[in-house]
Amino acid sequence: MPSPALHTTPAPPVLEVPVILFAFNRPTYLERVCASLLRQRDVVLDPRRVFLLQDGAVSPRTGLRYAEDAEVAASIAAFQAHFPRGHVAAARDNLGVASNIRRGEVLAFEALDADCAYFFEDDLELGPEYLRIMEQLRALSERDPRMGYFAAYGDHKAAPPGPEAWLTMLQHHWAFGLRREPWRRLREWLAPYDRILEGADYGFRDHLAIFRWMETLEVAGGFSSQDAVKTLGCHALGIGRVMTDVCFARYIGAQGASFHDDKFRDMGYDRMEWVEGPQHRLAAGVDSQVSGIIAEPRKRHVHYRAARLAPLLEEQARTRLERDRPASREDVATLFRYLLDRLPEDEALESLAGRHSVRQVREILLTSREFRGRNPLPRGE
Repeated sequence: MPSPALHTTPAPPVLEVPVILFAFNRPTYLERVCASLLRQRDVVLDPRRVFLLQDGAVSPRTGLRYAEDAEVAASIAAFQAHFPRGHVAAARDNLGVASNIRRGEVLAFEALDADCAYFFEDDLELGPEYLRIMEQLRALSERDPRMGYFAAYGDHKAAPPGPEAWLTMLQHHWAFGLRREPWRRLREWLAPYDRILEGADYGFRDHLAIFRWMETLEVAGGFSSQDAVKTLGCHALGIGRVMTDVCFARYIGAQGASFHDDKFRDMGYDRMEWVEGPQHRLAAGVDSQVSGIIAEPRKRHVHYRAARLAPLLEEQARTRLERDRPASREDVATLFRYLLDRLPEDEALESLAGRHSVRQVREILLTSREFRGRNPLPRGE
């Protein structure tokens, strides 16, 4: 007698692209994100292709502490509990969100030589269909090289039920895919912005200098964060940023650098829910949406540059000083008076005024033996 045929379900495909998580000091959130990555349907992660880019606690530039060592350790432990074969790239110092994300991108596209990578912060919990829909979006990006960023967390205010998911413009860079070639173009465009960020801890970045830089561009916007400036760069370069309108994840970051409980609730994220089920998929006609999603925001940012940047700069100039302007004799005298409780000698005036920026003079005095002698560090530091 012939043996009966065995009917087996094909094994789900293994994800080819690297998965990179960014974390800092919210281990409870990170634990939920890691757990959600392991609950995906119809896609299997390769644990050897999962990486944690963990930021450090203390700034090497200022000595400011932005997190507790125990929080950083708990974050790494949460990742390793879910991905014991994953890789941890822990920064010795606090890099700030922009630099930590940049090193994750360099890891993916240079060290790993990936054509595409998936990036996750620690505050977007994935529904079980997320990576399956992301793979459909990745296939779309392979057909349309204009697409750079794509995500599937959806429009939580509209919250269409599906099962067909259409495209809309990506809002925040949460749980996104990014392709290497658009990233390379954007990285070159961002070089002046990155140089500005190097001058201070990210939270104290030189907003005025960033808006002054926008004067040299065809496009501009009203925000200076790394997320907002990357968005601006994509619109300047014609790089598509798309996401599904249907929600396949939910934002959980009620506490963080950009959100607090009241804002979280006011924006409706406390009511955000994902859809699930094998019937959900990208709609057949989404390819036709990409051109409009690219074109419309560029028009808005060109208009902002023409009509609104000058008033913004006037407003900024009333409340912020240009840190890198040449220090006048009056600037030098003022800094001596407030930092060292005295006026400068003529020799100091001659060597500093006009030869250094205000920022540089301030740093010279703050690191001088005279200032440190007047302001000793507390015991134990």
